Parts: sequence; C-alpha cells; structure tokens
Amino acid sequence: MADAEFLALFKNHAFSGAEIGEHSLRQKLEEIAEKLANRLGRSPLAAKTVGLQLSRKKDITSWKDALEKDNLSDPTKALLWSYDKLDQCLQRCFLYCSLYPKGYRYTIRELVHLWIAEGFIDSCNENKRVEDIGRDCFSEMVSVSFFQPVYERSDTYYVMHDLIHDLAESLSKEHCFRLEDEKVADIPCTVRHLSVRVESMIQHKQSICKLHLRTIICIDPVKDDVSDVFTQILRNSKLRVLYLSFYNSSKLPESVDKLKHLRYLNIIDTSISELPRLLCTLYHLQFLKFSHNVESLPDKLCNLSKLWYVEGHNVYLKGYELWQLRDMNDLGGFLNVRNLENVNAKDEALESNLHQKTHLESLHLGWSYMDDINVEDSLHLEILEGLMPPPRLRGLTIEGYRSAKYPGWFLQDSYFENLETFVLVNCTALEGLPTNAELFGNCCSLRLQNVPNLKILPCLPEGLKKLSIAECPLLIFVSSDEPEQHDQLEIIMNIDQLVSNLSLISSEGSVSKTSDIIASEFSSLKQLMVSMDADMSRVENIRSVIEREEFVTEDGINAWMCCHKERMGLIYGRSVGLPLVLPSELTQLNLSSCSITDGAFAVCLNGLTSLEILCLTEIMTLTTLPSQEILQHLTNLYCLSIRSCWCLKSLGGLRAATSLLDVRFYSCPSLDLARGADEMPSSLTRLIISWCVVGANFFRSGLPHLRDLDMVGCGSLASLSIGHLTSLASLELVDLPDLCFIEGLSSLQLHSVCLKDVPKLNAKCISQFRVQKLLSVSSPVILNHMLSAKESANFSTLRHLILSNCEMRSLPRNLKCLSSLTKLGVHWCPNISSLPDLPSSLQYISVLNCELLKESCQAPDGESWPKIANIRWKEFN
Repeated sequence: MADAEFLALFKNHAFSGAEIGEHSLRQKLEEIAEKLANRLGRSPLAAKTVGLQLSRKKDITSWKDALEKDNLSDPTKALLWSYDKLDQCLQRCFLYCSLYPKGYRYTIRELVHLWIAEGFIDSCNENKRVEDIGRDCFSEMVSVSFFQPVYERSDTYYVMHDLIHDLAESLSKEHCFRLEDEKVADIPCTVRHLSVRVESMIQHKQSICKLHLRTIICIDPVKDDVSDVFTQILRNSKLRVLYLSFYNSSKLPESVDKLKHLRYLNIIDTSISELPRLLCTLYHLQFLKFSHNVESLPDKLCNLSKLWYVEGHNVYLKGYELWQLRDMNDLGGFLNVRNLENVNAKDEALESNLHQKTHLESLHLGWSYMDDINVEDSLHLEILEGLMPPPRLRGLTIEGYRSAKYPGWFLQDSYFENLETFVLVNCTALEGLPTNAELFGNCCSLRLQNVPNLKILPCLPEGLKKLSIAECPLLIFVSSDEPEQHDQLEIIMNIDQLVSNLSLISSEGSVSKTSDIIASEFSSLKQLMVSMDADMSRVENIRSVIEREEFVTEDGINAWMCCHKERMGLIYGRSVGLPLVLPSELTQLNLSSCSITDGAFAVCLNGLTSLEILCLTEIMTLTTLPSQEILQHLTNLYCLSIRSCWCLKSLGGLRAATSLLDVRFYSCPSLDLARGADEMPSSLTRLIISWCVVGANFFRSGLPHLRDLDMVGCGSLASLSIGHLTSLASLELVDLPDLCFIEGLSSLQLHSVCLKDVPKLNAKCISQFRVQKLLSVSSPVILNHMLSAKESANFSTLRHLILSNCEMRSLPRNLKCLSSLTKLGVHWCPNISSLPDLPSSLQYISVLNCELLKESCQAPDGESWPKIANIRWKEFN
C-alpha cells in the first residue's frame, strides 16, 4: 500500500464519528495524524485499530500520547496500546472472549448475558438496564474494531481477527483456559474460567477438581455420562456460569442444586427433557436456557426471583400459574402465558404484576382456541385489562382473544411507543385493529392470523418491514377498476382438468390437505355471505359433499367450484374496490387464505423496491403473477413461495425478477409449466417444485446458477433431464412413483442427495450417482446398490448418511467401507434391531423412532453398544 493510500486509510478511521467543529484543532490533529501514519508500518490492522481508538477522543493530548508510544508499527503492539485505552470493565469483557476458539461467531446477546452473570458489568446506573449497559460495552469494542460484524440475511454475528484473539489469549492465560487437547496434563491452578472442546472430561478430572472455577462452557458435546460430569462440576461450588453440551442423558441431575452461586445455566445443546425440581432453589439464577425437548417448568419457579431471562422453545406459563410471576420483576426476554381460559377473574390477572416487569422485551398472551367464531366472551376483556404489560415492550402477541373491544391500556397514547412487533392470532371477535395511531408508530412487523371478522386495515406505518395476513376472509382487496368489469368465466378453470391434475399429484398426505382446503374455503364463504347478507340457501347443498372424507373426486371439486364461483361473484360484485396499499420499505409479505385479485396484487407490489421475501398461500382469487413491468422493479426480491394457489395459471413476468434466488411452488395444479425453466429468472440458485405437474424437459435449458433442486410429489414424472444444470450441488427427489431415469447424472458432482419413495428408479441411473457429503435414502435396494463393491468408490468422501422410513431389517454389512463417514442417522426404521461394524471415522449417531435398535444400543449390555461406545455424540429418541 502506497504512503498516500495508507495515510488516507488511517485518517478515514481516526476522523470518523463526530465532526471537529474547530478548524485549528482539525489542522493540528491532521499534522499529528501524518506523523502517526508514518509510524504504523503500513499495517492496515494497526491503522484501523489505532485510528478508531483515537476517533473516540479527538484532542491533542490523547493523540500526542499515541505519538510518543514505541513500536506501533508492530500490529500486536498497536493492538495492546488500543486495549490499554479501554476501561477496566471492557478489558475484563474482552479477555473473557478468549474462552472461544478462533473463528467463533459471537452474538451480542450471548456475550452480554455471560458478562452479566460473571459480574463484569457495572450496574450502578439506575436509569439504564444492565443488559443495555452490556450492549454499550460490546458496541465500544466494535467501534475500535476488536469485533467485526458478519451479516447473513436477517442475522448478524461478530468475529475476532486472529491477531486480536491472540492478544486476548495472551493477556488472559492466567484466568481463562481452553481445554482443546486430549493430551493436556495440567491446567494452571489460577484458572477461573474454563471452556471445553475435548471428547471426554473424565481424564482431566484431577486437574478440574483442583480448580476454583467460576465458569465451565462446553463448546462441543462431551461423550461422558452426565453423572460423571457433574461429579467434577459440583466440586466447583462457586460456579457462576454452566454451559453444558451432551446427548446421552434426558435428565439434569437433582444435584445441580448444590451450585448455589449459579447465575447462568445453558442446556440448549443437550437432550435434556426434564428440569429437576430442586432447580428452583438456585436463588441467584439469572439466565436459564434449555432446548425444545423441555416441555414444562418446575412448580416453584416463583422462587427464582432474580431470574432475568428464560429461553426455551416449547415452554410457557399456564394461566392458573400467574401468581408465580408476582415477585419476578427482573424477568426479561420473552414471556409466554397460555391457557388464560383458566383465569376466573381480573384479580387473578392483576396478581401477575406484569406491568412491573420492565425488562420484558416480548410478551405472548393466549387463550386456547375454540372453533365457534361467533361466541364472544366478556371475561376475556376483563382478564386482558388485568394483564397490562410494561410500557417499553417491543413485541406483543394476543392469541385466542374473544372480545370485540380492546382493553383501555391498549389505547393509551404513547404507551407502546417502543412496540416493534404486533401479532393477533385466533382473535375471532375483533373487527378492526386499534385506532390508536401511536401504537404502530415504530412497528416494523405486523401479523394477523385467523381474525375472521376483520374487515378493513388502517393506514399501515411507513416503517413497516414485515406484513403477514392469513385467514381473514372479510379482508377483500380489489383494484379500483375491477368491480363489475370482470368476466367470471375467465377465472373458472376446466373442472375435468383440475380433477385430473389433483389426482395425478395426490398422495395420502396431500388428499388430507386438499380436504382441509375445501373445508376452509367453505367456512370462508359462509363468513363472507353472512357479512354481505347473501342468500345462504344457494350453498347449503354443498355441505353434505364437504363433510365427506374423500375430496379428490369430481364431486369434491364441483363442490369447491360452487364455493369459488359464489365467492368470486361477491368479490367482483362490490360497487367499490379496496386496494392493498403497502409501505414502500416493506421487506417481507405473506398473504394466506385471503382474497386479493390479479389487479389488486399488481397494485400492491408496484413500487415495493425493498421487498425481499414474498409468500402466497391458498390465494384462490389469483390467476396470474404481475407483468414484467411490475416485477422488474422488485430489485431486492430473492425468495418467492407459492403454495396451494389452485387457480394460478401463469407466472406472468416472473423471468424479469432477476434478483430472485429461491423459488418454491407447492400444490399449484393449474400452473402452466410447459415452457419450463424458460419462464424462470436465470439467477435462481434454489428451486422447489412440489405437488405440481412437470414435464421431463423442464430443465432442458436455462438456470446455469441452480445449486439446489427439490422435486416432490410430481406424480406424472417418468424421466428427468438435469445435465444442463452445471452448478447443481444438492438434489432431493421425494414421492415420485413413476420416475425411472435421470439423464445427465454422470456429469454432476453432487454434495447432497435425498432419494425417498422413488421405487422405479433403475439400476443404471443409481450407479451414476456420485455424492460427496450427504446421502439420505428410504430404499434398501438403492442403498445396497450404492454401497456395492462396484459403486462404493462414488461415495468415498461421504460424510453424512441418513436412512429413514425404511422396512429393511438390517443395515448393509459393508457400511464400514465409508471411510469418511462422520454422521449416521437411522430414523423411523422399526425393523432394524442391530448395527453392523461402523467406520472408525464416525463421530455422531442419531437413532429416532427405532425401538428395537434403540434397545440394542443401550449401555452397557446392548448388542450394539460396543460398536458405538466410543462415538462422541449419540442421540436417541
């Protein structure tokens, strides 16, 4: 890098942030900057680190101090100088990060929670939450480039440069230690924070027991028995942070109650499904995180009055347990309260003191769903009045609410000025959204699901990013020029053709889905007819057909057609059109089981240049996608999903949406795909076609960038030509009963292949598969052929094998020949009772819903146990 370029780089960092108002100060700092740049040895990392540190304090004294330092040309010395400038609190937080290996992807929440649990964050500021102070600490370290952001779609991670990680490791070696080498004999006695990346902790038992640890973090799963692990852990009675990772036990030992100083317990990466009763005696516990396997919380959760954050996918508090929340005012994060039908009065709701839980970020309040949408319950309003949430809430979900009115706190000006996400689910009596515009002032995500009496949308907030509307039959969107000008015959398809196509692509599961769709359509029609005072007698004769079990017949489709014709007549017979006007900054749109016409859909998409994801489900009023003129302006659209849109015939101008990467079609029987890939944008990298009619020549041309292809339930498909898909890496073929041959396989090197229910696939075709990483099959014939001595060379690099939904009684004997295999999954194979010899490379085995095999794998006497005893990660369910 030339001197001038390096100086420009250094100044860019040093003068970033707030502008310098005084010209003379700027001039003097410029002079110092030039001298400093000459001493940084043209190291970009030193320029960035030193420059960003100086940008925090733009005064002559601080800059001259840097000028007086020696060896800033050495990146390590420059980093050390920048570290020395950090506050002591930040230094502790930074050094703690050395517990994680190089290249680790940090998240802000994970680190901040750990820092708080360790007591690193100063909580003296009464006007600011400790978590916010922790986030500020992290932001400061990002501002001086100790962390670099990594963006992946909607997620943000942070990584550390290797040299910065080396600095943290060298400065923290007395207190922080990563146990990564099985051969390590001793751990320094000064170590207080330990992370583990070895297969077994048992051989390090003596070293660990001598320590006075405050932290144990298992970054990778250990294969030890959980009771053995706890024997070691319990000797460290002053432990504050415990992050476990293992898959060989479903219970957390009751002895966890001995860790009285524990602040942070994370068992997400375990197979634990039951929390011990004595967990509620850990009175200092602040953070509790567990996996989706855990389905209930201990009875006396209220004892954990210092609990700040609970994370668990399926866990919720039942309505009759509201009293347990009374004194848990430090609770933060997400709180899910269900079964509110068990609450008998407003007083019981008030007992929860929800409004005092000011650390809460998101709240879910739910009643169990009842089918009768016309029943209103006044008690619901009283209970919701008593469940007044804290004012700084960011996310609110109300589910199963059966009152037509909103509680008073809902309508207070500015009460929800921080609300970012608002969700209504199964709220059958509500006819509109709150009229309080302040409620949605900062709302960026709105979801409305099964609000059957909702008739109109208010003006949506300009900053809205995500909108989802589902099962709202009275919401009808028609463009202004469509009413009474549309020939209904144009949108009524040929019944015989629809019956034929639905039969062609139907399986046992899809028939059930078709039945559900027709029943849902009839329910929506009744709701619409009642609201418009239409003559119900016209559709009463449909009821008997709707109640039958089988619908993929001409009678069933005729019944649906009658519903559809009545519905379209009501929609287009309206005197005034109601368009769907969306904010220009919208990035995600989901429409499901509601009515929007072709014209209204084109109007709503026009100008959505920020739109990234578009999902359409059961939109029976749609016959075509918008024109090229509309779609070419959706320059950020990368994902399109269309599911069960039976009347959709044309893809319109889809080829003009050149930013599209991911397109998915599910159960669209009328969709004309005769032109195949020619109708798709060439930018596609992923394509899923499920339960649609597709021709053998669909992929004869185009799609040079396609990497992932899934074909599911396309019943008429006898052959497939994919040789032109030169970038293809992943292929999934499922439920294709007529598929015999795949042309072009020999020219492809596939990373991942899934073959399920393809019974007619011939041996010549099977022999041409070459799979490098993942293979998932359901046929013993296919698997045995692939692993035969003649073909096994095609799978020499295979790392992951899954056998599922298979009737075979034993796995192939030559499974051991897969010398690169690290993962093996056997799922829903009830007849397999034992394992053959396995490759020594295997590190993970998963046995799901295979009772005979599960019994055979039990320690210590199971027939197959000796073959898996040394496998590091084992999962059984």
